[in-house]
Amino acid sequence: MIPGNKDTRDGILFSLPFMIVFALFMIYPLVFGFYISFFQWNILGTPKFIALQNYLDLLKDERFWSSLWHTLQFVLMTTPVLLILGFIMALLVTGKSPLKGIMETCFFVPYIFSMTVVATLWAWIMQKDFGIINQILRILGKDGVSWLTSEKNAMWSISIATYWWTAGFNMVLFTAGIKQISKEIYESATVDGAGPLQQIFHITIPLLKPTTILCLILQVIASFNVFGQVYVMTGGGPAGSTRVLVQYIYETGFNYFRMGYSAAMSYVLFLIIMVISVVQYAILGRRND
Repeated sequence: MIPGNKDTRDGILFSLPFMIVFALFMIYPLVFGFYISFFQWNILGTPKFIALQNYLDLLKDERFWSSLWHTLQFVLMTTPVLLILGFIMALLVTGKSPLKGIMETCFFVPYIFSMTVVATLWAWIMQKDFGIINQILRILGKDGVSWLTSEKNAMWSISIATYWWTAGFNMVLFTAGIKQISKEIYESATVDGAGPLQQIFHITIPLLKPTTILCLILQVIASFNVFGQVYVMTGGGPAGSTRVLVQYIYETGFNYFRMGYSAAMSYVLFLIIMVISVVQYAILGRRND
C-alpha cells in the first residue's frame, strides 16, 4: 500500500511508468557504467577487477589526450560563433521586418533535421571533386578546396556544418529572452535619443545575461559531446585530426571491446563537462547578480 493521501498516491501511480523507464534506461546505465570502469571487460568474458588502472592508463594514452584536444578545439570554434549567430538571428526575427516570420522558419528548419541527414548533406556539399562549393569555385576560376581531406580545413568544415544545423536552437532561446524585455524600456530609450545599436548594447545584451548564461552552458555541453557529424563527415580523419573524445570512447568500447576503459573515459568526460559548467555558472551567475 502506498502511504499518504489520495492525491499523493495518484501522483505516484501516474509517475510510476515514467520512473521505471527512467531508472532502467538512465539511472541503471549510469551506475553500471561507473561500476564497470573499475574492471577490465571485453563484453564476452568475465569482468576482472583492476581498481583505478583504467583511469591511470588515461594519463599516458596519447590518443585520449589528442582526442580531448580536438574536442576542445571544436568547443572553441563553435561556441562563440553559435552564440553570436543565435543572438543576431533573434534580433532579426523580433524586429520590425515584414519577413521576420519567414526568417524565423528558415533559421530554425535546419535544427529539425537529424544529425545524419545534416552531416551527409554537408559531406556532399564539401566533397572535393563533385561538391557544390568546389564546383562554384571552379566556375569562378578558383581551385577546389580539400574541405574534408585536409588537416587544416577538416575541423572548420565540421564546424560550418554545425553552425548551419544548430544556430536555430540558440535563436529560439534568445528570442524568448528578448520578448521578455518590456517594450516600455525601448520606448523610453527612443525618447531619450538612443539609436538601435545603443539599445542593443545598453539594453538588450545586459538584460539577456540569464539567457546568455543558459545558452553558453548548453552549447558547451553539446559541443563537448560532438560525435555524429564528425563520424559521418570525416570518420575522425584525416590522420586522426578530427577524432574527438566521444568518437574515441565509441571506438574503444565497440571496435576494440575495452568496455571498462571506455567507461572510464566517459566518466572523465562527464567530470570535465560538469566542472566547466559549474565554473561558468559560478562566474557568470555571480556577475549577473
